[in-house]
Amino acid sequence: FLRLKMTGALRLLEAAVLLSATQYAAAYTPASMSNSPRWSSSSSLFSSAAQDVDSSTTVAAATTTTDDEDHITTRDLLSLDYIRSTLIRQEETIIFALIERAQFRQNRQVYEKGGVSGLEGDTSFLEFMLSGTEKLHSAVRRYESPEEHAFFPHLLPEFNDSMEHLDYPDLLANDPAINALNWNPILYEKYINVIVPAIAANGDDEQYGSTCVTDTAALQALSKRIHYGKFVAESKYLSNPEGFQQLVDAGDAEGVMELLTNAKVEEQVLTRARLKATTYGREPMLSSFPMTRDASNGGNDSTSIIAAAAAMAVVAAVEAMQDSTEDNGLDKIKGKVDPAIIEAIYRELIIPMTKDIEVAYLFLRCGREPPTEYAADRMSIDVAKLSPRKAI
Repeated sequence: FLRLKMTGALRLLEAAVLLSATQYAAAYTPASMSNSPRWSSSSSLFSSAAQDVDSSTTVAAATTTTDDEDHITTRDLLSLDYIRSTLIRQEETIIFALIERAQFRQNRQVYEKGGVSGLEGDTSFLEFMLSGTEKLHSAVRRYESPEEHAFFPHLLPEFNDSMEHLDYPDLLANDPAINALNWNPILYEKYINVIVPAIAANGDDEQYGSTCVTDTAALQALSKRIHYGKFVAESKYLSNPEGFQQLVDAGDAEGVMELLTNAKVEEQVLTRARLKATTYGREPMLSSFPMTRDASNGGNDSTSIIAAAAAMAVVAAVEAMQDSTEDNGLDKIKGKVDPAIIEAIYRELIIPMTKDIEVAYLFLRCGREPPTEYAADRMSIDVAKLSPRKAI
């Protein structure tokens, strides 16, 4: 990939892509989309994308319905196939949540106990908002799900049996110690002290309520993602129980970590996260695109929209390859969040925490307590500040 050195080069690329995309998209007007075999076959491309999630096992598509099935049970929706397929979709949730948080300043006051007056007890504004949200969600059975973990489980109300319990499949080992694995304490700390300073501008804008609402959404999305490590670990264990048992019996945590690591898949996750952050964090290029309307279909401008989307994807890919901290003669990447920061969050926090959970799970699965460096109040390799890497 050649580095573009001149400011006008990227604009020239945009124009060229827009022109070619317009010609390509003309073949896919709404009348031809439903009947075009090329268009309908594109679903296989999206299905193939589900094969590079953070797991070394083969990934199947999510559970779908047939004409005879108009009801899906909770057990169906939490199958292993479904869990694997959701890992990629969670990337959108996390990236959009971080983009939402980045619109406000750091507002450190909301993280300090007593920083906002008028709250009951010795608590911070975020703790007050997050724990209150969890109490509400607990009342409608959110934390019955094995994929959900509360940040303040000790504050959750007793379940009053006013609603029926949901029937979840037994996908994890039936062990109270495994059920108790909860990495939210260290996630909460790293979110406040590492992620927020990386994505939000310094200072205070007094938008405390909005800040905590976006913090809550981001924390819950991040928690769900890293705790999927339990399901991934169980899948990996079932694929090689003897190998993991031997390593655990020898107390070889590094060996367990090496066996469960798939460097190729991790690199795919990082590339995808950076590209998505670049794409979602910029405004559409429709303002600079000459809209064309086809009178034959009532003035529908789908062709222009498809062309602009294709061009935007290409330009986003180019920008994702750039080093946003390097003065390379290009305009600074104008986005709502730095894609290199999103990639660093995945590389230095999300993936390592997920793998720490996997190691702890696999030790417990094989009948031994995990080493102290894999406790829920720490990271096996601590991170005090993100280090965004230069683009290749």
